[in-house]
Amino acid sequence: MHYIYRLIGSFILGYLFIKWFPEIESNEASGMIIELVLHPVEFFASSIMCILGFIVQGTLVKAECLFLIRMSKGNLHKELLIVPVHACMIYGLSLFGIWETLIFSFLAVFYGIISLDLRRQGGHHA
Repeated sequence: MHYIYRLIGSFILGYLFIKWFPEIESNEASGMIIELVLHPVEFFASSIMCILGFIVQGTLVKAECLFLIRMSKGNLHKELLIVPVHACMIYGLSLFGIWETLIFSFLAVFYGIISLDLRRQGGHHA
């Protein structure tokens, strides 16, 4: 049940990150930095939402990986349903901003995979 709250929280934090991130019209690095400097409050608020969101989403990714490992061993469980719901949530975020969603999701997947401890979970040793 707590995974539902994490999914909702991750979606809200991702949405706020996308909406509060300053609009950048320039393709040059100096133009991007100038836009971020000119809008420090929006940049700071969106950064906080991104950090909190990718931590919440990273714990979801970690749990999903563990569920998939259990499924590969033949243990099906109803919590496995969060995987397609999470994929739909990421698709929903991409409708608001594709680049921000890619950054948000990549950080979360990276954090979730790094935080896996397969030796404790009965996985294969690297």
